[in-house]
Amino acid sequence: MKLRDCETCLVYGTDNKPLSRARVETDKNENIRLYFSNYKLRSVRFQTYVDFYDTQQGLIRCFCEVVLRKNVQENRMLEPWMADCEVLEIANIFQRQQDLRVRVHISTEFTMDSGLFFVGTIKNISAGGIYLVTSQAIKTGERLSFTHRFEKDLCQMKVEILRVRGAATGGFGYGCKFINLPSETEATIRKFVFAKQMEKQKQQGRKKL
Repeated sequence: MKLRDCETCLVYGTDNKPLSRARVETDKNENIRLYFSNYKLRSVRFQTYVDFYDTQQGLIRCFCEVVLRKNVQENRMLEPWMADCEVLEIANIFQRQQDLRVRVHISTEFTMDSGLFFVGTIKNISAGGIYLVTSQAIKTGERLSFTHRFEKDLCQMKVEILRVRGAATGGFGYGCKFINLPSETEATIRKFVFAKQMEKQKQQGRKKL
């Protein structure tokens, strides 16, 4: 399998629960190597699922053989564990999530570059941006900062206003794109969007039964 633009992944344990995130490197022969900043690992060879977050192809879920061992390279202080990862099977490829939004209702505080604070509600989110509803008037091109905790991960994010329209509930609706989003935060949002999509599909499946 060829990864086009992938820097992070999520490795699952043999119990199908998330084990650890990892940084991804590939060489010219398309060999995949993973680096872990998680110290609570051990040397082991096992087969499991890995979610690769490829910015061009989307979320690629693969069944892999992972050989985990101590990192002996120069980056061992920051990433004490490393692994060779061989893709045995591509289980699924989910569409590029910059274009895939999920509905949410996240009320939080935003900060404008001018220092002004206001409260707004995020109505949908993707790895590319958010749709924000608030009573605060904001011009296109302005930038906003906010934080949100996705499960255990507290993420700091910044967006730019692309378009404005009246909100159905009153106030204003703003289409926003993320600015300088760290790869770790992007991976967290992709995981969140993916989980919401899976939850929605399960609910739809139960309704059909």
